[in-house]
Amino acid sequence: MITKDNLKQVLENLGFKNKNENYVKTINNYTLLIDYKNQSINYPKEIKIHDKTTSNFSHPESFVVFECVHRLLEKGYKAEHLELEPKWNLGRDKKGGKADILVKDNENNPYLIIECKTTDSKNSEFIKEWNRMQEDGGQLFSYFQQEKGVKYLCLYTSDFSDKLEYKNYIIQAYDNEEYLKEKELQN
Repeated sequence: MITKDNLKQVLENLGFKNKNENYVKTINNYTLLIDYKNQSINYPKEIKIHDKTTSNFSHPESFVVFECVHRLLEKGYKAEHLELEPKWNLGRDKKGGKADILVKDNENNPYLIIECKTTDSKNSEFIKEWNRMQEDGGQLFSYFQQEKGVKYLCLYTSDFSDKLEYKNYIIQAYDNEEYLKEKELQN
């Protein structure tokens, strides 16, 4: 699991530079900064942040969200297409739910919802949520009910021992028209 104790190693592994206890990295003109003194996670200003819950060191899941955003930027996603902690009203009682990351496409349409979870050998929130998803849909499918235009749902985790490793389950949230036509012809 990524924790406060190994975060510096993770950041060095990812190529961040230490400048007076601020770990900084710029990717495609977007700057990510970890401020150790204030225990804050600073994202590029172009990322829309709905809630600051994952912008500090309070919960280990925040480090997974940060690493995932770093990975998205490294893969070429634009910061202005990322939203952290978008909120939806869920269920009859309109209880709020927050996904960790919403990725939008070039037309600003919802494309991908990512739910980040911690993992370790003893108590993996990632495995627990994957089991919930298979039983009743879990968090991601409740968000999908509110954001039906999304193309993909992703359950994501990252871990660090000697090197950073990530794991994800990606679910396509739309029909494969070609497959359906093929099946129709067979019947």
